[in-house]
Amino acid sequence: MTPARSATPWRAPALRRAAAALVVAALAGLAPALARADALRLAVSKSPLSLPLYVAQRQGFFAAEGLDVAFVGCIGGRRCLRLVLEGQADVATCAEMAVVQEAFAQADVAIVATLAHATDNLKLVVRKASGIVRSEQLDGRRVGVILGTTAQYELELHLLDVGIDPRRVTMVAVQPEEVVAALKAGRIDAAPVWEPYAYAALHGADAVGARLPLAGGYIENYVLAGRRPLLARRDDAIVRLLRAVERAEQFIQARPAEAQAIMREQLQVDQGFVDWMWGGLAWRLSLDQALLTTMESEARWAQRERHVVEGARPNVLTLVQPGPLKAVKPAAVGIGG
Repeated sequence: MTPARSATPWRAPALRRAAAALVVAALAGLAPALARADALRLAVSKSPLSLPLYVAQRQGFFAAEGLDVAFVGCIGGRRCLRLVLEGQADVATCAEMAVVQEAFAQADVAIVATLAHATDNLKLVVRKASGIVRSEQLDGRRVGVILGTTAQYELELHLLDVGIDPRRVTMVAVQPEEVVAALKAGRIDAAPVWEPYAYAALHGADAVGARLPLAGGYIENYVLAGRRPLLARRDDAIVRLLRAVERAEQFIQARPAEAQAIMREQLQVDQGFVDWMWGGLAWRLSLDQALLTTMESEARWAQRERHVVEGARPNVLTLVQPGPLKAVKPAAVGIGG
């Protein structure tokens, strides 16, 4: 006797389709959450030192790591780090000085890696019409200062080196993008300023500035920094961010002409500027003892010159969070923690 067929032969396929639809719907509902988890907002300063990030974005290295990276534009590391503290970005590019300054203000900030080292990013520019040809002639003059930055630090150390008490200089607060206009207007006689603003003051048929040498051997550490709670909470995303940056730095070394083209486009500069900067930049992910030594010197200076509120000096060891870099490039970590 032939077994009776099911009265509802459509039920099994229909159930499978319904189950599949439920899975798709569930995954669709999770997708926005997953995308948010992998999204990172980077406050990226308009600087040639930001090149590894520009390259990583352009070459798809962030996407290859499963990251949806959005750049938040800013000028100057201190302002970029403030965007992080105000919740407008997750990670910032800045010089190490910005982290030291915020630590005095009790901000819970830490560095996860140095992106690059620069030996010639900061320049001392004087107004041609000022008649200043030697640093000793800055005594009593009006000098533009980007307060609380490596520019102020380097200026004051330089003045002491040439025998001028920084208090004998009239310091005028400026932002880097204002320096050229302030020099042209005669509002200031000189200013220490980083690139690309120094180049703009020093080059072209109507260049307003001339350059004076800066004393000392300061090497700028250009870093990635963020708030400790977020760095800990997003540890996996930070590791993937650093892996993408490492690929970008390898790209810069292997294909410099293409990397330079990216710099020209991102900063809207010419090849003359790229050539002017290139030799003074070293692209190397790291966390080393030299970084701690520099930050300790800056902290002592800030306290001594009363540029920060009175109180205990921050322990620079607490201003680095080496775990993510250890996971990516352990040999590049030369400090404990």
